Amino acid sequence: YQNEPNPFNDKTTIGFHLPEATTATFKLFDVTGKVVKVIHGDYTKGYHSITLNRAEIQGQGMLYYQLDTPKDSATKRMLLLD
Repeated sequence: YQNEPNPFNDKTTIGFHLPEATTATFKLFDVTGKVVKVIHGDYTKGYHSITLNRAEIQGQGMLYYQLDTPKDSATKRMLLLD
């Protein structure tokens, strides 16, 4: 799902739904493609969310995030305000 709120300046939450239990990797990229943050985990079937705090993220402006599972991949963008 799209992160909320977007744009954000303090923290944002990214929700995702998995149709089955699986491993998933969340990657956050800056506009140059540099990986800013990676979260890898084993998740159960259903809804999950990841919360990102401003203090965890270097930089500002447009960011991209990608969620990869063995069967699927999704990419979205977000805006981090100064």
